[in-house]
Amino acid sequence: MQNNGKKSISRPKKCQKQRNLRDKNNCNSVNLKSNQAACQQEQATTKKVKNEKTISLIMIEEIPFTQNRIQQLNSQKQENLICEEFSKNLYSFTFNNLLEENQDNESDTLIEFMRQQVKFEEIYSYQKNYLKNQNEIQSHMVAILFDWLIEVAHSFHFKRETFYLSINYIERFLHRQPNISITKFQFLGVVAIFTAHKCEEIYPKALKDFHRLIQDQYTIKDMEEMEVSILKCLDFRMNPNTPIFWLNYYTKLWDEFIITKELNVLFKDKTNQSYYRYRELVQLFDVCLIDYKYKKNEKLTALSLIYLVIAKSLQIFQDYRTIAISQLEILNFFDSNHEYNLLFRQFIKQSDLYLHFDKKIEYEDLKDVIFETTKYFILRFDNTLPRVLLNNQELIDELQHEELLSFQTYNRNTIKTINLLLQSQQ
Repeated sequence: MQNNGKKSISRPKKCQKQRNLRDKNNCNSVNLKSNQAACQQEQATTKKVKNEKTISLIMIEEIPFTQNRIQQLNSQKQENLICEEFSKNLYSFTFNNLLEENQDNESDTLIEFMRQQVKFEEIYSYQKNYLKNQNEIQSHMVAILFDWLIEVAHSFHFKRETFYLSINYIERFLHRQPNISITKFQFLGVVAIFTAHKCEEIYPKALKDFHRLIQDQYTIKDMEEMEVSILKCLDFRMNPNTPIFWLNYYTKLWDEFIITKELNVLFKDKTNQSYYRYRELVQLFDVCLIDYKYKKNEKLTALSLIYLVIAKSLQIFQDYRTIAISQLEILNFFDSNHEYNLLFRQFIKQSDLYLHFDKKIEYEDLKDVIFETTKYFILRFDNTLPRVLLNNQELIDELQHEELLSFQTYNRNTIKTINLLLQSQQ
């Protein structure tokens, strides 16, 4: 019994010794591996001092994080290079590859760019007597359609640029396509403003929204076919400089010019007076250009209206109705050496405005246009806010001032004014 007890006691001791021996061997192997790792790290550090390229390869092989980080840095460098090249290309594209990248004088750059835009317009030029090709469509019908499209643009919360694009499409289409049926005239207008809003608006509407305007007469398929016809007829040239583009450019130049003078008569300042002044200007611009019988150049029209609106704001003329019935007196004043005339002459000369690529606009070029535009000053203005901004102060606060001014507004007195002028001429 005692021998058996001794054997049972000796076995656990023997097993314990074996376990201790294994643990010691494991510790020795761990220490050996750690020493080897430390030695390898020391060698790698030594190589780094000697050769940076060698250590980078070792680090890539041994440390996955380093490899990922280097790949990220390389990709960032490639993205930066791509962005730089893209910005260079975008800059050269914006200025039609005609302007040098490093120009010190920004005003000279802008003047040259706008001169190139005048040359660019030659692609989109067309005769304003487009109704000579039409047998059924009369001049008063054009005014009615354009006035209705203003109302459509206002109700859909479109920008003025969208409306003037649609006018451009319609007039060029009528110029190239003779004898359009009167039954298709409104249909042409709806498809034209649908196409224009896809080019200009950030959030386009669905085709069915426009189809509701003429759903009893034409199908959606008819509208799609008409859109294709317009695109082909206009050779897919759908981005002209519209008249409102030039009006906004000239008002910008005027504000920059007059801000250094003692006079505080601005168009795009953040004041109620400037806002109402700009609204009156664009309403006069609308009524002139939707009247088919008005044939004057849009650039000269914009400058002439600016001249007259500013003169009224400075109380040189008592009110707009006085302007409408005093054409000869205004022409005599235009030829005088009044301080305002000298100021406006300086503005024209300093701005370097071009009527054509090789012809500058002179102060004297406005005389005949001023005589022609004064009759439209019988218009009764409507300065209510655009529908999208009514009872929406949060949106007004969020929008930039330029965007707030860009919404098309509708004046019910526009078509009444044109009808009155037509009656007076008969």
